[in-house]
Amino acid sequence: MVWLGFTADQVARASACALAVSMLASVAGEGRAQPPPAGTAAPVVSYASQGWSAADRDTFYTTSQGSHMMPYAWFKALRRLDVDAPFAADQLQRYGYLRNDGRGNPGGLPVGFVVDGNAPSSQVGMTCAACHTGQLEYQKDGVTHALRLDGAPASADFQQFLTDLTAASRVTLAEPDRFAAFAKAVLGAGSTPAKVAQLKIDFGAWVKQFGDFMDASLPTLPWGPGRLDAFGMIFNRVAARDLGVSDNFKLADAPVSYPFLWNAPRQDHTQWNGGVANGLYIQGIARNTGEVFGVFADFAPRILVPGTVHTPTVIRYKANSADFAGLQTLEEKIATLTPPPWPRDIFGLDDQLAAKGKVLFDANCGACHAEKTSPNLVHAWMTPVKAVGTDPKMALNAERVSDPGLYNGALLPPPAIGARFKSPAQTSDILADSVVGSLLDEAFIPPVITPARLAQSGVWRAIRKDLSDLLPNEKLDDLFGLRLDATADLRALIKARLGNLFHKPATADAGAAYESRVLHGIWATAPYLHNGSVPNLWELLTPAKQRQSSFMVGSRLFDPKNVGYVTDQSPLTNGTFVTDPKNANGNGNGGHEYGTDLAEGDRWAIIEYLKTL
Repeated sequence: MVWLGFTADQVARASACALAVSMLASVAGEGRAQPPPAGTAAPVVSYASQGWSAADRDTFYTTSQGSHMMPYAWFKALRRLDVDAPFAADQLQRYGYLRNDGRGNPGGLPVGFVVDGNAPSSQVGMTCAACHTGQLEYQKDGVTHALRLDGAPASADFQQFLTDLTAASRVTLAEPDRFAAFAKAVLGAGSTPAKVAQLKIDFGAWVKQFGDFMDASLPTLPWGPGRLDAFGMIFNRVAARDLGVSDNFKLADAPVSYPFLWNAPRQDHTQWNGGVANGLYIQGIARNTGEVFGVFADFAPRILVPGTVHTPTVIRYKANSADFAGLQTLEEKIATLTPPPWPRDIFGLDDQLAAKGKVLFDANCGACHAEKTSPNLVHAWMTPVKAVGTDPKMALNAERVSDPGLYNGALLPPPAIGARFKSPAQTSDILADSVVGSLLDEAFIPPVITPARLAQSGVWRAIRKDLSDLLPNEKLDDLFGLRLDATADLRALIKARLGNLFHKPATADAGAAYESRVLHGIWATAPYLHNGSVPNLWELLTPAKQRQSSFMVGSRLFDPKNVGYVTDQSPLTNGTFVTDPKNANGNGNGGHEYGTDLAEGDRWAIIEYLKTL
């Protein structure tokens, strides 16, 4: 008998805790309005009804995940180059980030920017809310209103922010007067010549490493608002910067849209190329650990035991700043987030047309986008990974190879058994090894293995949350006491569930294949396709040759007819998006021509139905 992927004999031989994890392995509001900024006519913000309270939203906006971009005191003291003002005085709204006037934000940082640690060593960093919080605006009775869409793609220009932060830091270091003012702001009344000299050394070291990383990573053709080459930046951080192998740097030149977060925990695969098995909290924390490694987490793996001809190199991954408890808190919060309902009280809805559209959607789109229970996980939906003729650059870049550096001779990540890293290696394997190793070091290196630490550990919280759902009648305290004699079995079982991490699944189509998610709330996620190359739903249902070759991005003014944002204006510097019919630079807008041959009225009916999801 095979039960949940294990034979009865195997189950009988396992310890109670190992048994529990094996089962884990195979089964798978209304908020307060924001006041306008002083001296501006910014709209008052209301919130879509997505199942969150104001406290939930504050948690999402301000929980640290261990990102260490730069010391917070330096960030506060840094000044802009274009005007005489602190770099973050406008809460970075000039880059499209959103104001955060919630109770949990005493530093006045934008949504998704947080302070990690305690002064004077606290660091400013980012969290998932910075990239996954959207907002639409509309006019009513001559007044601009805003509707916050939690979990929706941000419209921020991340590359321009990084470029300007690098430039401001370099000029501050280079210009004596500017550095003197910076040092005075950082050191305050305790300033001495010796402290100023040390600050210059420390700041100079930071500027060099940060600037070198940006010079090697940021492409000449900007990503533009609402896009980021996440895989490219993560690969560069881990395989090049953190391993100290500069030849591993490659331009992060395959930007994609930020995916929407609601229902993300329910998909059985996630990331645009379907590269992360999903649906369990342990898989979610692996996904998010890779993400925080890309947005400035400290990570310094080292060789613990050198390898020999007969034994592999042993790596210690513990030296990292990833906040696993924070990551788990964020994932638990996202699991309760519901899709934003179409605001019919503002924009209206034709129910009769939507009913017609449902029939057409089922016939033309349902094969990829309908809810289908995953065969591997009880509470997950299948996520087909399909090649539909869209731009291939992201998928191609995800297959890059690198020198594994100090990982040479170490064991490859699961599902490889006994095989070791050699050069060149898949960069995705280097990242997967870093993530899995960090999770296992967090979970199994003392002093984690104590009752108190088990309760605090984000990794063990993830496992326990899964088990409480999968085993509602078990006494989990009995399973999680000090019965850790099966540590090796537990490590093996967790590693097995994280196999093929950051590789597209075996069920994916060949070629440039991308995930096809359930489309709840899709109306709130423009622009469309994995690379944001199609501005609205009407264009998505238009033959590729007739789609706009150029349009503006970054505006929050909503277009309820075509379902997207207006395309004739942008408040941001890099607001013009130019498509690439040759698919050479990641901006191709071809493919995904499902339903495009329908009569115009039928296509409008599908769009009306999509509003109701």
